[in-house]
Parts: sequence; C-alpha cells; structure tokens
Amino acid sequence: MTTTVVAEIRPLAGQEREVEQALRAAVTRVLAEDRGCERYELNTDPTDGSYVMIERWADEAALAEHAAGPAFADLGTALEGRLAQPIVVRALHPLT
Repeated sequence: MTTTVVAEIRPLAGQEREVEQALRAAVTRVLAEDRGCERYELNTDPTDGSYVMIERWADEAALAEHAAGPAFADLGTALEGRLAQPIVVRALHPLT
C-alpha cells in the first residue's frame, strides 16, 4: 500500500534561506535515489513562510528505507538549530 507523507517545516526567523537550500538539496538527492519514492515535492505556504514537503512512497518499507538513509540523515543535520519547532509529520494511507 502506498504511503503519503506530509511534513511541515517552520524555519526560525533569519534561517529561511538556509532551510530552503537544505530542503531543495534533499529533494534532488531523494529523487535520485532508488528507494521507492514516487513523489517528493517541496512547497511553501506564503501566508506564514513555512515549507510543506509532500511525499509519496511505494510502501511502508520504502519509507522506512528512506528514513534510515543518508539523504534523510544529512537533512536532519542541515536543519539542526534552524527550525522554530519540530517538524510535524503525517503519514497517510489511501482509502480505497
């Protein structure tokens, strides 16, 4: 079963550029991996400056492999100390 992930990222004031650069780099890396990623899209909410990552994974195993991989770890390191709050992550399953 596919899994959709919606992650909300809120940068600290003054860290917006660095956070966006780290997120853009992660998109490039994740899309280049062969880990079952079907969608990895960075969006911004212009009303509050937050970022929203929308991801689609072939299955839970693909998502788990991604979470244990280097791109995910490197993103965590790049975002350390730059966020206003912890990332809010929702993993969703389709109703079919």
